[in-house]
Amino acid sequence: MGQTPITERMGGITRLLEVRLGKPLQWFVCQLHSNELPLRHLMEHLDGPTSGPRGFSGPIGKAIANCELMPVIEFEKTETDLPEVTVTDLSTDQQYLLDISKAIESGNCSSDLERRNPGKISHARWLTLANRLLHLYVGTSKPS
Repeated sequence: MGQTPITERMGGITRLLEVRLGKPLQWFVCQLHSNELPLRHLMEHLDGPTSGPRGFSGPIGKAIANCELMPVIEFEKTETDLPEVTVTDLSTDQQYLLDISKAIESGNCSSDLERRNPGKISHARWLTLANRLLHLYVGTSKPS
């Protein structure tokens, strides 16, 4: 995997700023942005390249585009090891992820959770991608 234009040693924006300012810069990367990379790479491996800033080209990506419209069907529960968290400390997207993970763990998805929106598709939002994938799981018979 090559370097991105932002981080190229000789011609990326960071290097050009260093030259312009006459001193080296330290590049701090937010850990939340680093968290998205494993899921993003897994999606690219399983589903192919993206088709734009909010779209995927493969069957999984096309299926998650409208997953919130799918009714929940009988699905196989999956054993999880969810941490204890204070729900009030979570964002709406994080609460959704916790709730749908608990539903998959128990094998039962409430009608309230079924009606909640998992969030918009965005390649920069691994959390909503995970939410949409789990919503697709509870709405798909015999997922592969």
